[in-house]
Amino acid sequence: MQRSDVTRDDGTWMGLSLDVQDRHQPGLCVFTAGAHLLVSQMSQPVLLAVVDEQHEGVDFWRTDGYRSFVPPLRADAGRALAGSPERWAHRFAQYLIDSPGSPLHEGRWLLSCESPLRHWRHADASHAEYWSSILVDGRPNGYIDWFLHAHSWEVLPLRPMPDADDSRVKAYRKQAREGTLPPVLL
Repeated sequence: MQRSDVTRDDGTWMGLSLDVQDRHQPGLCVFTAGAHLLVSQMSQPVLLAVVDEQHEGVDFWRTDGYRSFVPPLRADAGRALAGSPERWAHRFAQYLIDSPGSPLHEGRWLLSCESPLRHWRHADASHAEYWSSILVDGRPNGYIDWFLHAHSWEVLPLRPMPDADDSRVKAYRKQAREGTLPPVLL
């Protein structure tokens, strides 16, 4: 696998390009059969779904089989890499490469901090309200209406979100206040 930084003409860093060879099938992949969808990780089903007859949405059911390929990120790593999207991209690239359960497979990939999700937040909504609004509810099952949010993206977590009083969430709040919270990899 080859890594190369992607920059603008003025030298501003835009992302990290990954050229992957010899990885024929991803560890985290999507299979389809007609209206049926299956997301599996290393042959373990993590999400089952059926597209409705009118193709307006999808009913889904999450298993508890998903395992993150990114290990828990410690606060000291957040402080060390704070403010450096380049260094975070290289760190995440290594996690993607090292884990057989990652979605990485042959082809060219781009890790970038440029995401439309960052720009769609309404000015009158806090970051917490915005991120809460784009997370798909339903545990273990639910429905995504593709036309209800036609001009936005939603994020479907493959594992349960921790409770607000969870120690990890408290630590993340502290990191957010310090400006050292790690980025979200989607």
